[in-house]
Amino acid sequence: MPVVADAALAGPAADGRMVPLVVIDTTSRPDLDELVRLHRHLPAGDVTYRWGQGERDEDFVALSLWFVRPIEARAVLTFSIGREGMIVDNALNSRAIYLQPGRPGDRLKHDPDRPKILIEVPDDDFRERWEDIVVRRLVKVIRRKSRMPREEARRLAVQWLARSRQGHLDNSVRRARTRG
Repeated sequence: MPVVADAALAGPAADGRMVPLVVIDTTSRPDLDELVRLHRHLPAGDVTYRWGQGERDEDFVALSLWFVRPIEARAVLTFSIGREGMIVDNALNSRAIYLQPGRPGDRLKHDPDRPKILIEVPDDDFRERWEDIVVRRLVKVIRRKSRMPREEARRLAVQWLARSRQGHLDNSVRRARTRG
């Protein structure tokens, strides 16, 4: 399922942490539109998930979702580490992700009340692997752009990741304080 837009929401879900939201193109998947629509009228559904890394392309990770209730459906969200790695990182840190059906060009700001579902993705064995995956990818990008030595690029990658996570946490705290 292609991700056509992303955002982040803070609120009572995930203990006030910022939770990433992905708008997925459901043009050819009316079953996912229906799944999200039904969640507004029925109790929470059941979903099984699994994170993984693409075998053919190191730049991609995937979140496989198997919905059991309110209807059965399966979706695989793919994320480019280079372009969308922070979505993955934020989902792993908040242990959740919002899924919103849409079309290319849709954005959360265009219709903030559009139906969406919160999917809990508690820690699993992928979290440890993710640390290595994201740092390795960042090192490659840094070295390609700067030609700096591997160890220096690794140190810079770890620092950048820590700063981006701290900024994400700081934004969550600011939003929580403004809600009162």
